[in-house]
Amino acid sequence: MSPSPTTLVYLPCAKSKTCLSFLKYCLISCLGVLLVGCSEIQFYYQAVTGHLAILNRKQNIETLLNNPDTDPKLARKLKLIQQVRQYAIEQLHLPEVHGYTEYADIERSHVSTIVTASPALRLKPYQWCFLFVGCVGYRGYFDPAAAKAYATEFEQNGWDVAVRGVRAYSTLKWLNNDFMPDYFKDPVLNTFLDRSDTSIIQILIHEMAHQVVFVSGDTSFNESFAVFVEQEGFKQYLQTQKNKNMDAYQRYLLKRKDRARFLQIIETYYNKFESLYGSELSEAEKTEKKKLLFQEMRATYEKHRTDFQILDYQPWFEQPLNNAHLLGIRRYHNHVPVFAQIFQEQNQNWPSFFEKVEEIANLPRDKRHAYLESYQTSQN
Repeated sequence: MSPSPTTLVYLPCAKSKTCLSFLKYCLISCLGVLLVGCSEIQFYYQAVTGHLAILNRKQNIETLLNNPDTDPKLARKLKLIQQVRQYAIEQLHLPEVHGYTEYADIERSHVSTIVTASPALRLKPYQWCFLFVGCVGYRGYFDPAAAKAYATEFEQNGWDVAVRGVRAYSTLKWLNNDFMPDYFKDPVLNTFLDRSDTSIIQILIHEMAHQVVFVSGDTSFNESFAVFVEQEGFKQYLQTQKNKNMDAYQRYLLKRKDRARFLQIIETYYNKFESLYGSELSEAEKTEKKKLLFQEMRATYEKHRTDFQILDYQPWFEQPLNNAHLLGIRRYHNHVPVFAQIFQEQNQNWPSFFEKVEEIANLPRDKRHAYLESYQTSQN
């Protein structure tokens, strides 16, 4: 049995060996949504110890800004984090939790590596399930080699697998709640602070959005919601800065058009793959036509590559593509147009929008998906 949340309030220290041992025990129950899938002890152990290693590197942002020895480039980006975080709380009405007030340099380019999978002839994500939180469509490791080894096992059993590094993750409401010690709160990481200002703003808003709502077993709902908030929140933030940095705003508009072009290609071929897998062809015929469809998809992008003005999707198309890669894109963008429509229906009022989203999130899975599908149908 895991300790109750109130037990954690009275932790006497945050970094002593005794306390850390207790924290590891607590986090085994809390961190499943981030990195864990099955219940292997070794897997849980790496998830807990990996997260604790990050927490032990945290430094208070305000303290860093007041330190004259802090690198000026880092200080500028930390100030940007403070500014965007405050904007997100005041103008986007995202939860005012204590996360993202500390900084951790973990001395690597990605915080974790996630594995996703799908049957070779079906567009259905594999789900990893665990206690308390439910199921998610990915499984992550702090050690990239361990992730690749696990992915290889899946591939050997005939699954389509994708492996990629991620720059940020959120512990959602559980470890960022007021009743939790500050030690647990999500930090700003060098893995996304090393990127452009545009990326920093988007990642921060995205991760803060995850603290609004989370639906167990519905990764596409959760990620599409966070992507919409990220995109709309980023647009609104840039509009407040437009007079100060018109170039950044214009680049944002061009990127949005590029992203729409990319998603249109993915959607077109996603539908073609669905038709193929649902056909009466033999498995051997489907497998052969699958290869040809991926080749055709690459050729389609190459044909229209000059239409893309800012974003370059060539690396994505050059990798050995499979169903897991297609589902990875859909996972983050499938319901974004639906959330955009709901936002408009709520008169672009963030609190009303969040209330409506929570209402949808609380529906049984079948009814929730039917509700979202009704919006998508009306848009076609």
